[in-house]
Amino acid sequence: MIIPILLLIAGLALLWIGADFAVEGAKKLAERFKLSHAFIGLTILSIGTSLPEICTSITSAIDTLKGVPASGIGVGVNIGACIGQITFVVGLVAYASILKASKKNLLRDGVIILFSILALFVMGMNGSISREEGIILLIMYAAYLFLISMEEREEHLRREVLKELKEEDLVELKSRKLRHHPVIVSLIMIGGLAVLAIGSSLVVKNALRITDSFHLTQSFVGVLVVGLGGFMPELSTAIKGIVKKSSEISLGVLIGSNITDPLFALGLGATISGFSFDRNFLMFDLPFWALSVFVVMFLLKRNMRIERHEKKQGVVMLGLYFLFILMKVIFFRSA
Repeated sequence: MIIPILLLIAGLALLWIGADFAVEGAKKLAERFKLSHAFIGLTILSIGTSLPEICTSITSAIDTLKGVPASGIGVGVNIGACIGQITFVVGLVAYASILKASKKNLLRDGVIILFSILALFVMGMNGSISREEGIILLIMYAAYLFLISMEEREEHLRREVLKELKEEDLVELKSRKLRHHPVIVSLIMIGGLAVLAIGSSLVVKNALRITDSFHLTQSFVGVLVVGLGGFMPELSTAIKGIVKKSSEISLGVLIGSNITDPLFALGLGATISGFSFDRNFLMFDLPFWALSVFVVMFLLKRNMRIERHEKKQGVVMLGLYFLFILMKVIFFRSA
């Protein structure tokens, strides 16, 4: 069993690396052709950090169409990544740096995340998310992008966020090294997407082998193991911000996938094949995810910031993540 485990780890690493290059290539192309900051923010930055989850969902859906049930992996990676972002990543930043949010964005995104969780709960009550329901999720995501674009046009919120990101150098990654001809940048982006495809295939196939060998549920492996790879881009962003001693890190940068994953990634996968929905998601994962969102909103509502001296608030979020892992291992490991 050591080989499937090693291949799974390799696949997770490829998802991370592939997303990095694909996002940076797309970002440089957008800048080269003078596309607006709003376009970059709404497409490349919004979807880019969710590429591991999106690719894994698509691969799981395709395998399901081929007669290899993989819904638990596809759904689990998205839910696991979201819980990891909202607890572990946010907690790490709150503990080691300064976490901030605008009141308007905190309320808007918090409500949308909670509404997305409720939608998944309702859709999954019959044990599946149908293709029609997948389309509904995609429409909801399109409506969210439309809402954001209207706000950007009226108040230039996205441009302010992107300016802040540029100053903090949180998502620049390899940008300064990619000042090449568009053809070269395009090849880098395509290469990143190819790496993502290979990584997602390795992840799904070997995650299924591990579930069979250790008699684990797909939801358990998808949430805890594959989901870890899903929130690596956000974790990487957070660590870079902390190492570079950026004075403040925006909550929106860290949890954008909490909206993209349930609506776009899951919606796309469900539209392709339909996804079966494990009862463990309804009983534990979705309620825990919602609880975590409420806790973050409560901790930030006082002054929209968590300062360095308020480390106990970061400890609370980190503790929530480890509590989640503990409860999954004890109660929801096997069918």
